[in-house]
Amino acid sequence: MARVVGITEENATPEVKELFQRQRKLFGEPLNTTPVIALRPTILAGSAALAAGIDASGLIDPPLKYLVYTKTAWINGCPF
Repeated sequence: MARVVGITEENATPEVKELFQRQRKLFGEPLNTTPVIALRPTILAGSAALAAGIDASGLIDPPLKYLVYTKTAWINGCPF
C-alpha cells in the first residue's frame, strides 16, 4: 500500500497532464514516481531540472540512458 497517494491524471494541471502523456508515449505508462512528485510543483520542476542537467552534461551516452535508469531501479529494488 502506498504511503502517499499521488495525483491522478484527471485532477492534474495541464502541465502535469502533458508530462503524463509524454511518459506514456516513451514508457507505455507514466513512471510510478510521477504522481507523487507532481503533488508539489516546485519538486516536479526541480526533478525536471535535475534530469535536464544530467542529460546536458553529456556524461551518459543517450543510447545508454534508459539502461542506466533500469539498472539503477533494479539495484534499488524498484519496478521500472
